[in-house]
Amino acid sequence: MAQQFSVFFLGVTGYIGGSVLVELKNRYPNAQFTALVRNPKDNAAVQALGVQVVQGSHSDLDLIRKLSSESDVVVNCGDSDDLPLTKAILAGLENRAQATPDASKKPILVHTSGTGLLQNERDGAFHSDKIYDDNNIDDIKSIRVEAQHRDVDLEIFSAGKTGLIDPYIIAPATVYGKGRGPVRNLSIQVNNMIRVALRRKEVVQTGPGTNVWNSVHIDDLADLYGLVLDHALSGKDKSTDPFERFYWGSGDEYVWGDITRELARLLYARGVIHSETLKIIKIEEEPILNPTASNSRSVSNRGIALGWRRNGTPLFETLPKEVEWTLAEAEANA
Repeated sequence: MAQQFSVFFLGVTGYIGGSVLVELKNRYPNAQFTALVRNPKDNAAVQALGVQVVQGSHSDLDLIRKLSSESDVVVNCGDSDDLPLTKAILAGLENRAQATPDASKKPILVHTSGTGLLQNERDGAFHSDKIYDDNNIDDIKSIRVEAQHRDVDLEIFSAGKTGLIDPYIIAPATVYGKGRGPVRNLSIQVNNMIRVALRRKEVVQTGPGTNVWNSVHIDDLADLYGLVLDHALSGKDKSTDPFERFYWGSGDEYVWGDITRELARLLYARGVIHSETLKIIKIEEEPILNPTASNSRSVSNRGIALGWRRNGTPLFETLPKEVEWTLAEAEANA
């Protein structure tokens, strides 16, 4: 597309954010991108993508409000749980809408949430027959108020009801695969499991490992962001309820116990753990592995309706590479 518009981007140095930025830059070569970058050492890598850098952190709320007010689109891949940050972004976009009222060109927010919204008991057991469908707004409205990310999401839904801006939320499941961004290119859940195993010399699992999540390849997720922004910019979105602008970034389901057993096999074969036998723990021993102990089940029918197709290598088949990449990271950081 040859559209010219301005984008303020948060989270460019992160795993998801970096890949999403590269995807959007490819889709919109004529758009002007500005990114908030905290660490000056990352400036050059971001600028090499043709992105203007503004130095600052998520606590620089006045700066964030200003940059949001100067942008047609804000993409937040930086933090799913920072309510003051979200309020500053929304205030800036609302200021822009009020200063330049044009119902056909409302400011757009694309915000990153997560399927951690659906987490239940963290005991490693299967607890969830319910699969949440993003094309069913009653499912999305029924998510617990106290759920992870929910306070931020509700603030965004509320802003959408004012009619001043068009906010969209994308909630990824377990993301995997090598990222394409300028700084960080490894994920969290599976890779943290590997990192913990390297530290302890054993693979750990919470409870029986029968708990179920969805997964999504990073390239497929970046494509979903592109499709959602395409839709937002098209002027064809006729939704009247902000909950209709919520998208799960979810693909195939997997069982966490299958992942831990395969990681134990792979890591033992490389001689970096003492045994293939899993160590069964309570999540309090390794809270960094919190998502691996719960259930989270969702289906991305709203994204599929936009034409989203998942083409990435399945999670289980990617595990040997995830081990390789995480071992290389550990060696580089040693």
